[in-house]
Amino acid sequence: MTIRKLVSVGVASVILSFGVQVNASSGWELEAISKSTGYSVHGQKGSANQFGLLKHSNTCGADELYISWASDSANIWSLAGQKVSLAADFDGVALDIPLEVISIRPLKGNQHQVIFGHSFANPELLALMTAAGSVNLMMTSSDVAQYFTVTGDNFPLQGFTQARSKALTRCESQSG
Repeated sequence: MTIRKLVSVGVASVILSFGVQVNASSGWELEAISKSTGYSVHGQKGSANQFGLLKHSNTCGADELYISWASDSANIWSLAGQKVSLAADFDGVALDIPLEVISIRPLKGNQHQVIFGHSFANPELLALMTAAGSVNLMMTSSDVAQYFTVTGDNFPLQGFTQARSKALTRCESQSG
């Protein structure tokens, strides 16, 4: 299965921070980002790693994928604007997700938050996310992996449907 069949490329950018948990047991968080609404879950290897989607107020029916990852590389800035591919495994369904490095934010010391995005999930990918229990993301390319200490993480997908529904409700309230 190829990601080209599951994800269509779009344009948008966002810098994310932490939001309100949708359901304490699922770990999914909902966040207001101007008139857009993000919903995400933290990875099991570190709270700085996030897997999520974003609904923009002008296109509430669409869900833009984004991934946030921590880096402690002083050379991370060379990734800015680069197109990368992350390997994803949704409970045994493997595919590559093409993303772009859309933001790098300095944290403490050499720590940085790297945001990957600019891909929209189509109905087939959303159905896969609804059916899977988790997604394992891996940076398999050495060109990308060299900038990260943690090159793979697992993200629970339980609660995804509820988080998406709440994000849609907020998005629609912000439209118009």
